[in-house]
Amino acid sequence: MTQEKLKQVTSPRGRTTPGQEAAGTVRVIYGVHTLDVALAGRSVLSVREALIQPLNISPEAVALVNGREVESSHLLAPGELLEFVRYSGEKGQEAGPTAIGRDRAAMEQRYGPLGSGRPDLTINGRTYDLYALLQILGLDFEDIKPVDAQVLGENLYALRYFDPEERCIVAYDFDAEFRRVGEAFVHIQEWMGEEYFEFNWGVWCPWTM
Repeated sequence: MTQEKLKQVTSPRGRTTPGQEAAGTVRVIYGVHTLDVALAGRSVLSVREALIQPLNISPEAVALVNGREVESSHLLAPGELLEFVRYSGEKGQEAGPTAIGRDRAAMEQRYGPLGSGRPDLTINGRTYDLYALLQILGLDFEDIKPVDAQVLGENLYALRYFDPEERCIVAYDFDAEFRRVGEAFVHIQEWMGEEYFEFNWGVWCPWTM
């Protein structure tokens, strides 16, 4: 995915500042919510328990520190980035049969490089652009951004989109009747690499810890 296309679905953010690190500040992210709070020395589990209701953290969410999955006993250090993410599952539902987690290679083997697909699909004699596909599939949430579409085989299609709430690229498989066949999620960091930590996902604080 080109940097230009990447910036169409993301926006820049700054790292934790040296002053914040000195104050024991840790950045916590879940979905669209970002907190900068003094959490150094606390465990991931204690932070999850404290924020599970204010941020509505899913029980299925995995804890990442600086992009790496950690145990709940991990003690946070100043300047670290703690993120709770869900790698698979429908928006608001549990995982579908083709959920493949963080495996960028597996997604691109099946669907091609990100952004390499089609801008529209012709199904049953009618052409739908990406936004029309989102709408007819019931995926037209305000924050969803389509990426591309593919013909996978006879009576089998796919639509890929970026879900900023989960920070995942989603590949949604469906048939000619627009019935869901399967779904795969891969975290956007798999494409962004270290640049993921430079993007601004928005700041929202529900309370003071």
